Amino acid sequence: MTVPPQISHLKCALNELIMNKIPYFIYLDTKIIGAAKQIIALFQTQVFSYKDVIILVKKYKHKSNRIIGKLFEKEKLNFRFVNANDIDNLESGIVFYPFNAQSNCRVVANRRLKHIFITHGESNKSASIKPIIRIYDYVITAGQAGIDRYLKHKIFTSFDIEQGRVIKMGDSFLGTTGLSQNKHGEAVIFYAPTWEGGITQEDYSSLPYWKKVQNVILLLSNIIGTSKIVIKPHPNTGKRLVNYKSYLLELIVMLKSKNLEVYVYEPYCSFNLFDKLSLSIKGVVFLHSLEKYHAVIGLCDISAMETLFLNEYIKYYIFMNRENRKGIYLENKYYSKAVIVNDDINDLIIPNLLEKDFLNLREYVVDNYFNSMPIENRIEFLFKKI
Repeated sequence: MTVPPQISHLKCALNELIMNKIPYFIYLDTKIIGAAKQIIALFQTQVFSYKDVIILVKKYKHKSNRIIGKLFEKEKLNFRFVNANDIDNLESGIVFYPFNAQSNCRVVANRRLKHIFITHGESNKSASIKPIIRIYDYVITAGQAGIDRYLKHKIFTSFDIEQGRVIKMGDSFLGTTGLSQNKHGEAVIFYAPTWEGGITQEDYSSLPYWKKVQNVILLLSNIIGTSKIVIKPHPNTGKRLVNYKSYLLELIVMLKSKNLEVYVYEPYCSFNLFDKLSLSIKGVVFLHSLEKYHAVIGLCDISAMETLFLNEYIKYYIFMNRENRKGIYLENKYYSKAVIVNDDINDLIIPNLLEKDFLNLREYVVDNYFNSMPIENRIEFLFKKI
């Protein structure tokens, strides 16, 4: 019987990896280009090795497959477009899953493989506590907060934790803001709103409350004494609800009209060419790198950006609705001052954020054990744990 070429190629690639004693993969099921960019970041930050990993991309008859392929080719990543049969023919290896997707259930059915859910970002979003997470052999979390979150929502039991199904890996898979880490860059207020989510119940974005966001930024600008604002949109903004792009556009225009210096991270900005040109004429600057800036203060929504702020020691305020406020660990003292309620018109008090409270929250969310371990050694550490 003739072996289909895609399976043959995949087996050859796997055999080569086995010879190198590191047979592992990343499985990606998405039509969202921003998700592919987030995968690339895991290689750029050296979490994953360019030469040791094959990205298995679910095959779709959709233009996104072509675009994702070009992105991965440009980055010189090893990848294959695969279907369910290709996965079934894998005889050994470890598969990492950065995103939950329905087809993940089909891949996990191959019990000759080990399956590890790494999440593309930890947060207090409901997406972080979906029951589907139980299908994986192991789940990675940054720190004790992740374990407590799973226990609270009955995703895992104390027995699961004792058996090592949830593994703390510190900042290994968190990614970065892209900002300067040495605090020597230009001081800015950094606003990173999340997107509208795949469904209404997962919408944590502050963009519909852009006037509230504008007032907070203006107030902080006066308090801190900086007129520079860097905005890093979520790459999926407007994917489900296109008017979220309009909210972002209105916010940028209004901030600029208040004589602030507004910078927008262009790679994650989904504005069309006309809007970009219009903003540029108004004096808005589009950036391809954030390395020359450091955040005096951060602003975010309930999202993975909060964990990045904690990891990079950036004090921050967090926007959320009253309803969402109930679901997070508000017993932590930092939240008693850091939360700005979107749907409370009277809530515009900006209290001082205490260093001690920030550090206590950071230690809870991001395990410090890995601070001294080189990022490129952490996959090997993980393999020893499983």
